Amino acid sequence: MAYYVITRTIIEDQSSKEDVLAMSKESTEIFRKQPGLIEMKSLIAENETHLSTYLVWENQQSHLACMESKDFDGVTVQWTAFMQEGKIKFELETYQLVE
Repeated sequence: MAYYVITRTIIEDQSSKEDVLAMSKESTEIFRKQPGLIEMKSLIAENETHLSTYLVWENQQSHLACMESKDFDGVTVQWTAFMQEGKIKFELETYQLVE
């Protein structure tokens, strides 16, 4: 059964917007190489204050394996620094299909 993940990155420090967008693009390329990813869409709000990413996985295990992937080690350090410095806030919600 497909497993859905929606993330939201709130850009708290607008002077960091270009850095956040660059990191988002780098992360997207890593996500696209992960086994079990069916679909991914990244969206930026019209007012450019936040990004939302919609991911569809083959199953929950594929998503969890991705979150443990060493492929993200480099970008995780930068995302963590952005959060600790107050540049962004990050939210992640998981969903299952209602049938």
